[in-house]
Amino acid sequence: MFGQEFIVNNPIVTLGYSTLSERYEQINLPEIDPRVEILIGVQGNNQSQTPKHLLRGDTRVSYLDSLGVTKSRNYMINNAKGDYLFFGDDDIDWEVNNIWEIVDYFKNHSDTHLISGRTLNADGFYRKSYPNRSRKLNLLNSAKTGTVEMAIRVNQFRLSKVYFDEGFGAGSKNFLGDEYIFITDALKQGIRCQYLPIDFSMHKGISSGVIYGSVEDAQARSAVLSRVFERTALLIKVAFLLKNIAKFKKFSLIRTFLKTVRKE
Repeated sequence: MFGQEFIVNNPIVTLGYSTLSERYEQINLPEIDPRVEILIGVQGNNQSQTPKHLLRGDTRVSYLDSLGVTKSRNYMINNAKGDYLFFGDDDIDWEVNNIWEIVDYFKNHSDTHLISGRTLNADGFYRKSYPNRSRKLNLLNSAKTGTVEMAIRVNQFRLSKVYFDEGFGAGSKNFLGDEYIFITDALKQGIRCQYLPIDFSMHKGISSGVIYGSVEDAQARSAVLSRVFERTALLIKVAFLLKNIAKFKKFSLIRTFLKTVRKE
């Protein structure tokens, strides 16, 4: 279902927003740019009426029958018309000028198919510690990457059949780690992924990655590391635990975390 006739032809960039029907009114769209299409995937009550400010000729609003953010992200990968897809949520504002710097990097580095960067919080501070220099991503240093600080060369991911694991992410039992699994799946397929010290967006929301102290998050983290590292996961879990021991508030949570948990 679309708001009105779509008028962006051959866009370079797709900005893909994943949202829920009770939240998409808060999306703050960037100014219209003929090189950019906006793709909004709305999950939840598909009988709601599209907010007027989203009825733009550069914007496609799709009401999805699915639930879970990774299903929405995969919809973006399959339906983006742009060469490059930037993943967004309903509570972000893009650093628009930086989008084109990222696109230029893609164009000048044909072997790079995923770029990650930085996000700011509502007060203008970085949401976490970021490296000051560019670096290749690997199975270890990509663990803290957030989806809203990633962009991909869409066609390469379609050809490689690398998609988000729908057993992880918000809306599923294993509610975190989906972006980490996405990156590591790409790396295992030989896709080069690069971090750049560049701001992607300002993100007002709270990251699921900072949530600690419950059985649910201990199980989810354990499941993520089991999914990424498979047979060597226990060694990685021990190393992770030693580094973050203060965040595990009970011995029972440590025991839960160290169990090998596979996704359902």
